[in-house]
Amino acid sequence: MKKLFIAFLAAFVFAVVNPTKSEAKVMYDGAEIVKGQTGKMTFSKDVKVYKKNDNGQFESMLVKKGNYFRVYNIEKYNGQTYYWMSSGYRVQATDLTVFMAIPFEQRVQFYDNPAYMWINRDKPFYSFYIEHDSLGTHAHSYYTYLNLWGDFKIEQGELVNTYDLNFVGGGIERKKIDPTDIQIIEPQPVNKDTLFIVTKDTVQHIKPYLINNNDYYQRIAGQLKAGTVLKSEGFKIGNYYAVNLAEPQPEFYTRTFFIPQSYVIEKATLEN
Repeated sequence: MKKLFIAFLAAFVFAVVNPTKSEAKVMYDGAEIVKGQTGKMTFSKDVKVYKKNDNGQFESMLVKKGNYFRVYNIEKYNGQTYYWMSSGYRVQATDLTVFMAIPFEQRVQFYDNPAYMWINRDKPFYSFYIEHDSLGTHAHSYYTYLNLWGDFKIEQGELVNTYDLNFVGGGIERKKIDPTDIQIIEPQPVNKDTLFIVTKDTVQHIKPYLINNNDYYQRIAGQLKAGTVLKSEGFKIGNYYAVNLAEPQPEFYTRTFFIPQSYVIEKATLEN
């Protein structure tokens, strides 16, 4: 019994001293931050904030000056910035809002396999890929999945997107990124042997969100007819499966692409 007690005590001490990634607290500016948080929000004076409930009715809350809220998502469009606070309240940036961004290196440590999403609707993300029909850059649309177009690193506290242009005689290009233009998402694992059947005509989504029809890769993407069989690439981002053609065809773009979950049904697995 004594040995068993000592074993339990040792296990407890190890768990306290070595918490898992999900259990370890991450602190910034004197407050705990959590997975999915992009910043902190306070106000310069007492204000009312509003949220829209599922029934379409608006609910208000009086926020006292200096009260702290977590911000989980940021919207940028039409020259305005909107913050989604904890508890579902959405606030437009004004002279009354005091927003403090969480350093990117602290945000990203919550994720084992982060997927980077470009969320600024006013400013497209420009990769370094050279195209014949563009001005040497590649503009990606709002809500672009960026992992396929370069690497992201923290250099001297700055978020930097790098791209290797050695294949065209260049070098490693670096570009500083505003970290509030990036949302981090954890891809969900999907069995790589899963097969899907397309249920209605669509296109190959080169990104797992909105499509920009002027995007070069989107223009060369093939049409997917109902009945097309797709194979899982092993993950899902949001409601989009990462897939490829089960039987590749030369007229199709055969790199990993995405399909809305609502456009497919699971067929079977390769083992069956």
